[in-house]
Amino acid sequence: MGGKGKEKPVEPEIVFDFNAMDPQGDEEPVIASQISESLTDGDNLLETLKTYAGCDEAIRKALNDPGAKTEQAAWKAVSKAVDTLYDFYQYSLSMEKAWPRLLDAVCKDNPLEGVKQNLALTKQIALIFDFVFHFDEKKMVTPAIQNDFSYYRRVLGRMRDKNTKLKVDEELGNKMSFFFAYPTPMMKVLIDATTEYDSSAKPRLVAGLSTLANLALRNIQKGTLDDSKTMLLLCCMTGCIILVDHLRDEGAFDKKSPISIRQAITLLKETTHNTDFLVNSLRFTTLHLNDEQTMPAITKLLA
Repeated sequence: MGGKGKEKPVEPEIVFDFNAMDPQGDEEPVIASQISESLTDGDNLLETLKTYAGCDEAIRKALNDPGAKTEQAAWKAVSKAVDTLYDFYQYSLSMEKAWPRLLDAVCKDNPLEGVKQNLALTKQIALIFDFVFHFDEKKMVTPAIQNDFSYYRRVLGRMRDKNTKLKVDEELGNKMSFFFAYPTPMMKVLIDATTEYDSSAKPRLVAGLSTLANLALRNIQKGTLDDSKTMLLLCCMTGCIILVDHLRDEGAFDKKSPISIRQAITLLKETTHNTDFLVNSLRFTTLHLNDEQTMPAITKLLA
């Protein structure tokens, strides 16, 4: 499947109608409700990240003209900023907890049936990928996040009020520091949550995520989706490719790839949508792109 790049687009086995992907049966509504509730703040967090101004000016004044007034002002500013970073981190923990439940529900032994019987959860997977890529894209061009957090940790010991319990103490600060140090922290959460899942489930995870990538590809090729839904599925397709590359020993880019990989990457490169971050994610967050068995056409497309 992996090597076929120029064949006529195949009619999708499942057409994604985003207006009719409601939970069905007994189990899916329960899981969908619980996950929606735990991840309800995604859109608000993205908006917060987009407007994250940072504390550069206050920190600069405290460093260049140290004194009680400037240092207290910087501490107040970064403490407020770190409360926001705490919200980002807590959301990642909720996502880390929810993700295996989604994979387990959708990635069945019969992958097509797994998707067909869990369309609402499939949509949630796509929405999570969409959030992850847009969050990481913005985080990478917001150096103030790490600058603010670095200053906070540096002065935490002497500036904190000993009588006040901090939301982010030294122990939690260390964990958050590792999270924000990674270039694409939210995708790292999904990769780890997927690869650390039950190893015996790897074959059905590979099959399920590959099927979802191919379904996303074919629904986009159908040409009936509006811009926002197309972008949603481009994110979903790319996320599935990345996870399959981490799960499968041979990766996602060889001739035997279960994903229509050449078609998928060609679509990402040729679409009129802004997919630079998705393409770069394939370049820098996958494991096997530079392996010997990667098809030369794929290497050329992602050069």
